[in-house]
Amino acid sequence: MYKARLGRWTFESGNACHATLELTRPTGVVISFAWKSALSSSDRDRYTCQLLPQVLRLAVKALDELAQMAARGLELEAKGLLERVNCTEGEEIEWTLTEAGRAVLAASTGRTSLWSRIRGNPLLDWLREQLPDA
Repeated sequence: MYKARLGRWTFESGNACHATLELTRPTGVVISFAWKSALSSSDRDRYTCQLLPQVLRLAVKALDELAQMAARGLELEAKGLLERVNCTEGEEIEWTLTEAGRAVLAASTGRTSLWSRIRGNPLLDWLREQLPDA
C-alpha cells in the first residue's frame, strides 16, 4: 500500500483538516479527510468549492509522480541496473541494485553516471535512502 499526506488546511472557523491518499494495488485509490471538529455550513461550502478540487489535483500529481518513479525503475531494470525484490501482488515494488548497477555506481566518477540517469526523479531520493554511502 502506498500512503501519502496531501496537505493540511485551517479554515476561517478555526476548524482544520488533513487529506491522505492511499493506493492499494490493484483494487483502489482512497482519499480521506480527518477533521479537527464537525464542519459548519461555511466549512462545507469551502470544502466543496475549494478544498476538494485542490485535493483531487494534489492526488493526481502524487499518482503521476509515483507512476514516473515506477517507470524509471522499470527502465533501469530493463537496462540490468536494478532488480525487484520482495514484490508480491498488491505490495509496493522494492528495488535493489544488480551487480551491473553496483559496477556502474562504483566506476562512475563522483557517482554521477548512475545518478544522472535518475536525476530529477523521486527514484533518486529512494536510491539515496537505500545506499547510505551515496
